[in-house]
Amino acid sequence: MLGAVHLPSNVTRRNFLKTSVAASASLVLPLYLPVQRDLHSDAGHSANHSFSPNAWLEISPDGEVKIWCGKSEMGQGVRTALPTIVAEELCCDWRRVQVVQADLDPKYGDQLTGGSLSVRTSYDNLRKAGATAREMLLSAAAAQWNVSRSECRAESSFVTHASTQRRLAFEQLLAAASALQPPADPPLKNPSDFALIGKPTRRTDLLAKVTGAAKFGLDTRLPGMLIASVERSPVYGGTPRRFNADEVKSSPHVRAVFEVKSAHLTHQFGETSGPGSRNYTCSGVAVVADSTWAAMQARKLLKVAWNETPLAAESTAALRERMLHLASEPCPIVRNDGDFEKAQATAAKQIEAVYEVPFLAHATMEPMNCTAHVRDGECELWAPTQVPGAAAESVAQALGIPRERVKVHITFIGGGFGRRLIQDYAVEAALISRDAGAPVQVVWSREDDMRHDFYRPAACHLLQAGLDAEGKLLSWRHRGSSASIETFYNGTGISPQAAAQVDSLDFPALFIPNFRLEFAVAESGMPLGYWRSVDASGNQFVLSSFFDEAAHAAGRDPLEFLLATFGPSRKIDLGNQQSLDVGRRRGVIELAAEKSGWHKPLTAGRGRGIAAAFGWGSYVAQVAEVTCDAKKGALRVDRVVCAVDCGTAVNPLSVRAQMEGAINFGLAQALKSAITISGGRVEQSNFHDYEVLRMSDAPPVIEVHIVPSAAPPGGCGEPGVPPAAPAVANAIFAATGKRLRRLPIRAADLRSA
Repeated sequence: MLGAVHLPSNVTRRNFLKTSVAASASLVLPLYLPVQRDLHSDAGHSANHSFSPNAWLEISPDGEVKIWCGKSEMGQGVRTALPTIVAEELCCDWRRVQVVQADLDPKYGDQLTGGSLSVRTSYDNLRKAGATAREMLLSAAAAQWNVSRSECRAESSFVTHASTQRRLAFEQLLAAASALQPPADPPLKNPSDFALIGKPTRRTDLLAKVTGAAKFGLDTRLPGMLIASVERSPVYGGTPRRFNADEVKSSPHVRAVFEVKSAHLTHQFGETSGPGSRNYTCSGVAVVADSTWAAMQARKLLKVAWNETPLAAESTAALRERMLHLASEPCPIVRNDGDFEKAQATAAKQIEAVYEVPFLAHATMEPMNCTAHVRDGECELWAPTQVPGAAAESVAQALGIPRERVKVHITFIGGGFGRRLIQDYAVEAALISRDAGAPVQVVWSREDDMRHDFYRPAACHLLQAGLDAEGKLLSWRHRGSSASIETFYNGTGISPQAAAQVDSLDFPALFIPNFRLEFAVAESGMPLGYWRSVDASGNQFVLSSFFDEAAHAAGRDPLEFLLATFGPSRKIDLGNQQSLDVGRRRGVIELAAEKSGWHKPLTAGRGRGIAAAFGWGSYVAQVAEVTCDAKKGALRVDRVVCAVDCGTAVNPLSVRAQMEGAINFGLAQALKSAITISGGRVEQSNFHDYEVLRMSDAPPVIEVHIVPSAAPPGGCGEPGVPPAAPAVANAIFAATGKRLRRLPIRAADLRSA
């Protein structure tokens, strides 16, 4: 398959989502489409045809430029960033660019949108796509003027001859350019000559979203379309034993009531899930009606008796006890440098702590939905999906049809955060459409979305560290335990190291001579999935907070302690063609500290905390400033200062927005959000009991400082999330002397910790 991702055997899918840079060149391939010519037509006739030198762009006879976006837009600005890259090298007038969402098609390569991969894996090839078209237009103009190609330049949709100042609009050159062979390796612009990349650019989808013209999944309308609302098993894996179909079907405007059987999904990357995996859609009962209102009202009349699974015995308390027990004993080793036991025994000072994080839901603002039309052995989808290829693969498998018979139209997405890597809602829509014999839109309620998510795992971590007589970190052991996303999707045949929800490269690995990382899988029946920033979302809270504990145990300033542990600027080879640039990592830490006024004193009850993260090709550091009232258990995050080095910032406005959104997203898990389980059932149902950050909770000041860089672009969707929670927790300690080791932070913790 074109653009397929082949990973080394020692690289897990989770690590690929988190840090991949090595595979970037193979993910998106600019295909050179054959130029269709009528050998009997004259130039005047050819001039009426568009110029499409490759899969990514088209210049029409009126000079308008269409640029296709091969990734899904879910609020991150990809419909602006990717076309900007093409337009930069094409040298077209940005005001004449129309961005078109690409449907699922092999010519666009891998269309996965996740892991902060979109810009960094598309950058080189989209530049080449734009440069190819530019070079063909330049060559066509040079031939028409009978001058050297080197004497011509392209700018703002015109080709100009430098010495004579003659110029031709792109549209005047379409026929001649179409007759040329596309260059295999076109020259690229010097970054110092960029006119669009690196400049603040307003988003191309802004007007449509402000006016309501943008079409999200829920906006899909088809002739004869029915609406389905599904009552799903409250315990994952359960099935309906009996239900009152006839009674519900007699409700007004209801067309059908029937069972929707569970279907095994492919992995998010479009692969077949491994033996023993539990990646299934939920069994349930579908109510199919003429309208959303009719379907949901009739569904309230359903009375379903369920066959439940052993998960019905699961609870948050029991799982927590199991994870704490596992983390308190030796676990399978993920990384082992030096001799932890020997070094720890000789340490001048020893510290130990237990940290905990809960299950988290994705809670996207647009609940899950999909529209499907199954007919004549084919299926057409209108899907807000992050992985259209996996949607096609999963639907084809569920329907028993070839993948090529599934067509996927990608809509705007009202938030993804990893939830739309899983294709359960698309499979539901396809199965219901098939059985209803009509196009069907499946609409999830907020309660459906909250109680049938694929959750970020809860986890417990036991950490120990030793300091030498000079206050330097001598030893560090980290034992973690949680359910495993990897075994959920790939089955139990994978190694303990592959199943681990910890990363052997996460700081302070590589910087402490005696370092051991262990992990034990805690069995859980909960459905699991990747959450924005993958494992680092919870793990970085643990690591950065405990590192802050070590700094205070050493009697040293946390900033100075952090920089001293990193040591001098250098590059560390991580394998798989990846490296850690210590200088860049130090740079964002120093910049965030400087801009925050780290060393300036604060009044009583106020404090600053710092945390940093590396991954997805980018470096981020954040300083949080908080005010605490320990007597009242009150906390206010006053300010967050963020420094980011993401290499080339294609659109600084989007980078800034991504960091601001990521900080608030990270603060939600720090201060508000938790999923709890009782009787195998999710206890939360809506935003009243699964809280996300409100505007009143958000910091009144968020500063984002982007490090200027000509390095290849890094990711921006994920890396701003992990530092937020530990920066706040460390700031609380600075303000109150109270160390908080579990999320979300509660008023009672502030009072009694």
